[in-house]
Amino acid sequence: MIELGDRGLTREEYDRIVNGGELVGLRPEALAELQQTRAQMLAHIATGVPAYGVTRGLGHLAGVSVSTDDQAELQASLLTARAAGFGDPLPAEIVRGAMLVRLAGFLHGPVGVTPTLCQVIADRLNGGWTPCVPSGPYGAAGEIGPLAHLFQTITGEGVVLVDGEEKPAAEALAFAGVEPYVPQPKEGIALINGSPFATALGISLAEKAARLVGEATTAAALGIAVTRSGARALSPRVGMMTGDAFALQVHVRLAKLLQDADVWGDRSQPPVSARVVPQVHGAARRTLAALDGLLDARLRGTTDSPLYFHADDGDESGFYPSGAFHAIDVVIGLESLADAVCHVLNLLEKRLHRLLDARFSGLPEQLTMRPGVQAGVVALHKSVAGLAAEARVLALPASLAAIDTSSGQEDMQSFTFLVASRVGRLLDTLEEALACELVALRQAAYLTEKKIETGELGELVHLLEETVEPVELDRSLGEDVAQARALLRRGAISGSF
Repeated sequence: MIELGDRGLTREEYDRIVNGGELVGLRPEALAELQQTRAQMLAHIATGVPAYGVTRGLGHLAGVSVSTDDQAELQASLLTARAAGFGDPLPAEIVRGAMLVRLAGFLHGPVGVTPTLCQVIADRLNGGWTPCVPSGPYGAAGEIGPLAHLFQTITGEGVVLVDGEEKPAAEALAFAGVEPYVPQPKEGIALINGSPFATALGISLAEKAARLVGEATTAAALGIAVTRSGARALSPRVGMMTGDAFALQVHVRLAKLLQDADVWGDRSQPPVSARVVPQVHGAARRTLAALDGLLDARLRGTTDSPLYFHADDGDESGFYPSGAFHAIDVVIGLESLADAVCHVLNLLEKRLHRLLDARFSGLPEQLTMRPGVQAGVVALHKSVAGLAAEARVLALPASLAAIDTSSGQEDMQSFTFLVASRVGRLLDTLEEALACELVALRQAAYLTEKKIETGELGELVHLLEETVEPVELDRSLGEDVAQARALLRRGAISGSF
C-alpha cells in the first residue's frame, strides 16, 4: 500500500497505483491537517464573506448570492449540469490517473475538503472504480466538464465501467454496498476545479513518445547497418564536440548498436537524413525531459481554485483565487512534443525512401528481387508519405484560440483534450510509420549479402524474421505491418538508452 500525504506523488507511485493496481492509504497527520483547515475555512465563511462556489455562483454568476438553504443543492448541481461531454470514453488509466492526482491534490490543506471525501475517493480507487468520462469536446476554462463526469459517479450519478460494461453509477454503488456521497460545502467546486486530467494525459503521452523515439533510434541504426552507410557522423566523438547532452545520448546509443557493423571506415558522405539522427532524436529527448520535469512537479502540487490560506507573514487569511487549473503548461509541452515527433517522422520517411533507392542503399531497387517486374515494398514508403503529411497537420498548434464563454467571465482556455487527442493521433502515425520501416528493414536484411547476426541488431533481425516473411513475390503488406506494429506495442523492439 502507498500512503499519501501532503507531499504529493512520485511518478513511480503514480504508475504503481494507476497501472499496477497498488492500494492507496491516507496518512492520519494529513487528514488531521485537512480537518483543522476546513474548520477554519467554515468559520471564515460564517462571517459572511463571499465564497466562490459556496455562497456565490460560478462564472458570470459569481456575484449572485446563494442562500444557506440552496447551498447543498449548488454543490450537487455542480457535478451534474456541467457533465455535458460526449464522444468515446477516455481510457480507464487516464480516468483513474485523474482521480488519483485530484486526491493527492486534496491532501494539501488549502483545498478545504473533508477527510471523508478523500477517504471516499481512496476507497473507490482501491475498489477499481472506473467512471465513464467522454473524450469531449470541452471548451470551458479548466476541466470542469470531464471532472463533473468523473466525480458525479461517487454521488450516484453518471456511468461507470464494471467488468468492461457500462453501468449506472447508482446501481454500481448499490451492488458494492456503498452509499452515494453527499458533497459538503466547498466540495462540489473542489471536485470540478483543477486540471488533473492534463497531468494524467501528459504522463500517458510522454511515456508512449519516449518509447517510440527510442524504437526509432534502433530502427535508424538497423537501416545504417543493412546498407553499410558511413556512420562516422554518428560517432560519440562528434557528439562530444557539439555540447548537446541529449544529442550525445543518441550518439552513444547508435554507437553501441552499430559497434559490430561495417560502417565506421572512410565512406562517401551519406545523405543528411543519415547524419542528423542524433540532432533530431536528441531534440525529441530534450523536449520529453522538459515535459517529464513539469509533470513530476504537477504530481507534487495542487491545481485547485479557490484556495483557503491561514494568515502568514503579513498575508491575510481567506480565499485566494487561482489560475492553476489553466493547464497551458502541459499543453505547450505537448505541442512542443508534437513538433519534435513530427521531425522524427519526417526523418524516418527520408530514411525509408533512401533505403528503397539502389543509389544510396546498394540493394536492389525497391527491395525487390525482380526490379521492373515486381513492386517490392515501395508501397510502404507511399504509406509513410501519407502518414508524414497527416503528422504535419496534427502538429499544428491547437491551443492558440481564446474564446469567451460564461458571458466573458471565462475568456481563456487551454483546450487540453483537443491537444492531447491530436498528439495521441500523431504518436499513432509515428508508430504506424515505424512498423512500415521495420517491414522494409526486414526485407533489406534478407537481401543484403553481409548478414547481421550479432548484438542487439542481430537479435532484432532475428525477431523480424520470425514475425514477417520475406517478400519474394509481390503481396499485400498490410498484415506484415500489423504484425510489426504489434511488436512495437508490446515493447519487443528495444528502445532503451
